[in-house]
Amino acid sequence: MSGAPESERESAQAAVRMLREGGDEEALAEGLESFATAAMEEGDLGASAAALEEAAGRWESLGDHARQGHALLLAAASRRLAQDFGAAAHDLARADSVPDLPDPVRRALDAERAEQDLAAGRPELAAPRFTAVLDALPADEEPLTRAHILQRRAAAAVDAGRWRDAAADLMDAEALYAAHGTRDEAEAAALGAAAAISNVDVTLAEDVLGAIEAHTPEDGAAAARRGVVGGHIAKAGNRPDVALGRFDAARQAALDVADPIAYLTAAAESSRVAEQIPDDAIAYGRLATAWATLGDLLGEDAARQLVRPLLVDLRDRMGVERFAAAREAYEKSEPTA
Repeated sequence: MSGAPESERESAQAAVRMLREGGDEEALAEGLESFATAAMEEGDLGASAAALEEAAGRWESLGDHARQGHALLLAAASRRLAQDFGAAAHDLARADSVPDLPDPVRRALDAERAEQDLAAGRPELAAPRFTAVLDALPADEEPLTRAHILQRRAAAAVDAGRWRDAAADLMDAEALYAAHGTRDEAEAAALGAAAAISNVDVTLAEDVLGAIEAHTPEDGAAAARRGVVGGHIAKAGNRPDVALGRFDAARQAALDVADPIAYLTAAAESSRVAEQIPDDAIAYGRLATAWATLGDLLGEDAARQLVRPLLVDLRDRMGVERFAAAREAYEKSEPTA
């Protein structure tokens, strides 16, 4: 009886072992990169980075500086995602010393340096680095790369509390995505802009949201994202009843596409805004309903792990007596999905 089929990672790892015995440095370097990709897909960032670092050494011995720099770039990003900032900076420094790198790789290294600053909580350093990358991009070329860097600069602005700068970058990214026909990315950027500007100008945020909602959502996932962002905008505008309706619409949209994480996010937000109204029965009921719904989607154990902490937090904020009254009021009412 044969065993279970090998995973892509296991196959790649076996290939690397064979290539080590063969003496073909180029094939080994490529095999290490294939293993790094498989390890990354399984979430093993450390193994992926280690393989890329070794691959970079192999490419160096072969005199292929472009492949060496690219491998170190990916290794640095893997280390950063694993929050190993020291190793990420070391890989980046190694890549900086590689001679004759193509301009796109150099720009990608500069972007990685900005990402490391952002991940380490230094948005004031990250933003000008992203600006330098944007300035170095060829005019009227690489629009999707430009859009991505604009979004990353917006993330730095958000971390620094510069909401208008963030919204402006995100709307510029939206325009680039829309011109390229990538509707999902365009809408995500516009929603981000609406969320950012709602911190300082709720009317403008509602205008941006209204422009988005003038178009039918692609699917339930898109509708759920709109509902969550719209709910936050309504909260910022001190309209809890509107926020509750939008979060509830997001709950239903997420349920329509069986997206448990989006559903839980919307349910938790709906509960919090109901608590603030206050409508204790709804605040309790949204979480109780989420427990039952997620039990159907994920199983009882997973639902308990996800929802019970939210109910415990609600009880701690309300106090035992108020929480018990909320539960009783909900159980006497007709629960809604």
